[in-house]
Amino acid sequence: MKWKIFLIIMLVWRLFLAFHAKHGDMYNNLDWGKIAVDRGLNGFYDLPKEIWPHSRPNQPPGSILLHAASRYFYLGADKLINWSNAKLPIFPSFMGWWWQDHGELVSIKIPSITADFAIFAAIYTWGSPLVAAIYLLNPVLWYNSSFWGQTDAVVAAFAVWSLLCLFKKKYTLSVILLALSFVIKASWLPIVPLYLLYWFRNKVNFAPLLAGLITAFVVVLPFQPQITLIARILAGESAYVTVNAFNFWNLVYGPDFVLEQSWMRSISILIVALFLGWQMFRLWKKPEPQMLLQSSMLLFFAVFLFMTRMHERYLYPVFPLISLLLVSESRYWFGYIVLSITFLINLYFQWWAPGIPWLVAIYTPTFTKIISGINLAIFAYENKN
Repeated sequence: MKWKIFLIIMLVWRLFLAFHAKHGDMYNNLDWGKIAVDRGLNGFYDLPKEIWPHSRPNQPPGSILLHAASRYFYLGADKLINWSNAKLPIFPSFMGWWWQDHGELVSIKIPSITADFAIFAAIYTWGSPLVAAIYLLNPVLWYNSSFWGQTDAVVAAFAVWSLLCLFKKKYTLSVILLALSFVIKASWLPIVPLYLLYWFRNKVNFAPLLAGLITAFVVVLPFQPQITLIARILAGESAYVTVNAFNFWNLVYGPDFVLEQSWMRSISILIVALFLGWQMFRLWKKPEPQMLLQSSMLLFFAVFLFMTRMHERYLYPVFPLISLLLVSESRYWFGYIVLSITFLINLYFQWWAPGIPWLVAIYTPTFTKIISGINLAIFAYENKN
């Protein structure tokens, strides 16, 4: 009973946050979902520029399907509310007006809110109700999913459940879930070498991997995409060395928008490649679930810190992974708490929501460099341990 009350409170809190902020990204997500529903999926990415109220879609087909599902949810709820208002005398009429004002914004955030609870369930299943509860309570996570409305939680939920299925030897389901994560957004793509190495070292038949290719094909096929789609999605949205991420490059150059040079990209790739090699070596020696979780968490942390063109949100994968690690190793609490603070500070940067003048004033170049330094120190601490 206590868990039900807790989960209801967490859900109500997230729904409350959902209609109190509208980041610019939500305009695109709403547009893409509406146009996908109104015009269909065939040739969706090839529609002329004039069709798009804000910007052309640059997210994978899975994201578009997610936004389309949100649109259908909104329309279905709208019909239900109007029917209830007309047929049921006791139905509060103000709900109709409220839904017209806030329904679209709440609906577009429903997948991310749902994903928070899916990750909670994964951590709970892995063995710790306490860590799972703390995950739902963590401000940095509901700020991202419910207040901002980003899909990082959705991508992570599929990937995390994929890992749990892998550990439970449900290989086909694991591959399907990982493929679904990738077709929504490729944020978890760095995990592939570690995932495949774990697969190989545990002498698993590679046949189930075909299920991932089939899944991706089924999701992409309705769009009938041209080859230009791949270029548009993989090209990236920025040519800057860092995009608001408090990482190594911010420590060097500060928060100013510094154009990326080819040597910067080369250095970042080299650092991450060497680190990946080290983690693969460790996993080769000890191909166990805890090692895969640890190596994956550290790899995502390294990608955020050292790769160029990083957005502030790209630290997100560290949190579900370190939460799973916390189930059996309490030594990760220090890093978890510190990163929760620095990540929340980073997410607030440049969006400034809610607007708090004295807090905005703190964000001097020196302050952002200090936070970058703390992130690097935690990275060194976690690697040492």
